[in-house]
Amino acid sequence: MILYTVAMDTSLGALLAKHNDQGKENAMYYLSQTLVGVELRYTTMEKVCFALVFALQKLKHYLGVHVIHLISKANPLKYILSRPVLTERLVRWPVILHQFNIKYVPQKAVKGQALVDFLAAHPVPDYSPLILDLPDE
Repeated sequence: MILYTVAMDTSLGALLAKHNDQGKENAMYYLSQTLVGVELRYTTMEKVCFALVFALQKLKHYLGVHVIHLISKANPLKYILSRPVLTERLVRWPVILHQFNIKYVPQKAVKGQALVDFLAAHPVPDYSPLILDLPDE
């Protein structure tokens, strides 16, 4: 599975793709969301991390047993997992990330990234909050 993510000032986007039998990349799922409230005050790196967490939460049924190749402009895994002290809003994100087998791939000029950039630039206006509650809590 290939997961493209992007975060902009006021929105984020994600694209889930996989290779078919001929090795061609096929899009499976598109996501975009407008940032609201406190999300707008996230730092740039926190928005990149939030884009990943948002995509993982929305697509968890598709991603559970697969290796996920994350393609992003910055490495949110390194940011979240290497910080000794996390802010209150980031403290649950490592728990979510550890549920998945994610490998970061540095971004190159790829059409999948252009598509996810488009999704983030044109987010869905309907806002449904992302619930980050952990199971059994």
